[in-house]
Amino acid sequence: MQIMEKEIEFALKEIQNVLDVWVPMKIKYDLTPGVVVCIAYKGKSLYLKAFGSRDIEGNSKLSADALFRVASMSKIFTTVAIMQLQERGELRLDDRVSDYLPWFKGKNKTSDLKNVTIRQMLSHASGIFRDGEGPHWETDKFPKSLKKTISDKAIIIENLSGFKYSNHAFAILGEIIKKVSKFSYEEYVTKNIINPLVLKNTFPDLSDDIPTKLIAGYERFIPDKKDRIAFPHVKTYAYAPATGFISNARDMALFLSSLSLDTKKSVVNRESKKAMMQSHGKPACDDEYGLGLDIFEIKGRTIVGHSGGFAGFITNAITSVVDNIQVVVLTNTHSSTARSVSRGVMEMLYKVADNSHHYQKGKKLPHTYDGVYRNRWGDTVIVKIGNKLVGFSPQVNNPISCWSILEQKKVHEFENTDKVGFGSPKEMVRFSEIKNKKSQKMLWGSTPSKRVQ
Repeated sequence: MQIMEKEIEFALKEIQNVLDVWVPMKIKYDLTPGVVVCIAYKGKSLYLKAFGSRDIEGNSKLSADALFRVASMSKIFTTVAIMQLQERGELRLDDRVSDYLPWFKGKNKTSDLKNVTIRQMLSHASGIFRDGEGPHWETDKFPKSLKKTISDKAIIIENLSGFKYSNHAFAILGEIIKKVSKFSYEEYVTKNIINPLVLKNTFPDLSDDIPTKLIAGYERFIPDKKDRIAFPHVKTYAYAPATGFISNARDMALFLSSLSLDTKKSVVNRESKKAMMQSHGKPACDDEYGLGLDIFEIKGRTIVGHSGGFAGFITNAITSVVDNIQVVVLTNTHSSTARSVSRGVMEMLYKVADNSHHYQKGKKLPHTYDGVYRNRWGDTVIVKIGNKLVGFSPQVNNPISCWSILEQKKVHEFENTDKVGFGSPKEMVRFSEIKNKKSQKMLWGSTPSKRVQ
């Protein structure tokens, strides 16, 4: 189901109000120093904002063009590179890995690595170990060579017996790209993906000269630990095809847009994109996995993308295949903010777009009531969407899943339209003490709150 551009435009405009009020409070509850949020349509950034700080102390404001380690989003670039090589007839997805890398060998009683194909590596169906046998995720010392990492010990489960995520598999795919193209992995993806798509702030791995816009990534909040350290910037070497990429929100939105089936600006053809988006496994309850892509649905629409986790960074970037809408969320710590905000934004966008006629009914409302109100029980975000107000807790991962719609009945008085629930359904919500065109107090049912933001 495709929505009309006017409905997209309405939804994009209205949910910006939600993000401006919700996200600054959300990251405080999540103990996330900073986040960049981008919403793009056909690769063009329509909403691009940074919230919070680039440092844990809060001394330096985060900028929207900041660079992040986007980690496993690297797998999308690697998959695109493999698909390009297939389009050129230089390899086939069902070729055996060992046809290109003779050292990729090892067997046990149930499995033989000589049977593992490129397609199985792309879809995490190879059965090999996740990260080899080295502790690089703790030591930051990633392998420079992979030849000596492969033996019968690499086999954990039989190939094609289930979804088993593997960074090592994508690192090995980088070796295939190198072997077939006769370029280094970094040279190939730069020449054939980054430059053609004009991704000016995207790099396959950390260079010797650290980009000035690359921010520090901080460890997660740990109970009983006073200070949160910043992790060092490190090269990923042979692991770059799995986790090395550095980029910003604008570039990632542009890259994901290139995967839309009908876009004019792309570096792979329609058939390759369809193959990438075909499900090959089910790693989670609601998600599936294609070739280098997470696949799931929101409101009946197919969404693809990938998350990323690196030392000090958690990121998430998704795109709606049919409507060519991108949501990119980048954070500088280990928290749940990126995934919950990106999916929450996409779901809000579609629900508001699909019900745009409902939100536009009624008298035009000012932004008098927008803000965060607090009482001893918690905080409530109030924000205008069209000619309605909505109210929800800033702690939620997805506002639209639990917000209450408030319809105006009198000046500064609204009815909670919830039919059932714990949040005073059908009772009145009143705003008072209007100063500088902003209400300072709210009475939800019989419980008073004061504006704090």
